[in-house]
Amino acid sequence: MKFIFGKPVDEPFDRENEIKQLVEMMNRRQPVAIIGVRRIGKTSVILKSLKIIETPKVYLSVEDFIEGKSFDLVSFLSLYSSLLITNTLNYVDPKRKISQIVKQKGKELLDKLRELIGYVKLSFNINLVEVEVFLNSVKRGGVKESIPQVLELPERLAEEFGLNTIVVAIDEFQYLKLASQNYPGIFHLLRSKWQFHNKVSYVISGSSVGLLEKIFYDKKEPFYQFFFPIYVKQFDKNTSFNFLKQGFRDEGKDYEDNALLLAIEELDGIPAWLNYFGLKSLQCNEVTSECAKKVIEDITFNDPIVRGIIQEEYNKLGKNARIILKYLAEKGGKGDLKGLELSRASINEGLKSLLGSGYIVKEERGKYAIIDPVIVKVLKSSTQII
Repeated sequence: MKFIFGKPVDEPFDRENEIKQLVEMMNRRQPVAIIGVRRIGKTSVILKSLKIIETPKVYLSVEDFIEGKSFDLVSFLSLYSSLLITNTLNYVDPKRKISQIVKQKGKELLDKLRELIGYVKLSFNINLVEVEVFLNSVKRGGVKESIPQVLELPERLAEEFGLNTIVVAIDEFQYLKLASQNYPGIFHLLRSKWQFHNKVSYVISGSSVGLLEKIFYDKKEPFYQFFFPIYVKQFDKNTSFNFLKQGFRDEGKDYEDNALLLAIEELDGIPAWLNYFGLKSLQCNEVTSECAKKVIEDITFNDPIVRGIIQEEYNKLGKNARIILKYLAEKGGKGDLKGLELSRASINEGLKSLLGSGYIVKEERGKYAIIDPVIVKVLKSSTQII
């Protein structure tokens, strides 16, 4: 195991139970929601599970199609259709050289999708009316009318090629709500199609824990009681210790147990930060307690990558949420909101946003805690992030 930061891996550490459960659910075509806070390793669990399962599969992240406060629905549907067609054809006939679709947007992707439709017609004699309707609708500027047809595509492909299952995994699923600005009722439409698909296994995931839970726990929501939830949680102290220990051994780096315990105490079992600590500690001749203190201090006070990540996330929050998050950070990451100069309505709005986005948890009546310890340290130490 090597330390890796900033990207998901398809061999995550100590997630065997979550992976086994997800693979089982995909095989039985049970819709699943993978839930966990940021930097916890949800995507890695999905990628490993997709690697195991023997069937056509598609993974894409909704977050890639957010533009400001709007959502690029055409590009999302284009990539969705392209990946479904390409990956299904590659699975059905792997000997043919079928071009892979990369994450591109706009006219180039639409042109590639047209080429794929032509290829399917010539090589497999399948008429994909659903996608042709979508392409024609894009040309006319009337995409809304074609969305229901596009959503039938995975079931149609499975039927055409005699497949038992096609897996569709959609990350950061809660952001699809942004599409409702131009297409009201998008979740109702998805539910109306997905619930009747007998050959498609749907997996969604998201880091906005509260929002995602609301989608399938709230009786008023169209996906109420539709998804089976699988939670990906922070490592406990023992798992965190074994993670760092194995990582340093595989990196060929000597370490002191106390140094690892110090890192665990400060980073609280979030895999991304443990990976980053491991990478930065490789600069030391030996990972001693002194080395660990220096690395953690550097991450907290000086590291431009870490500060950039926190700043970007912080900027996406509303004004009230930012004020509350900063206030809690300055109190050490947890506590009540007494003395906060905001109206009751503003506090409620900010708390709703932070709870929904998975930045804080409610510990007891009137008391809240920031989940990510690095966010606490960076916000507390910074006079620039306001």
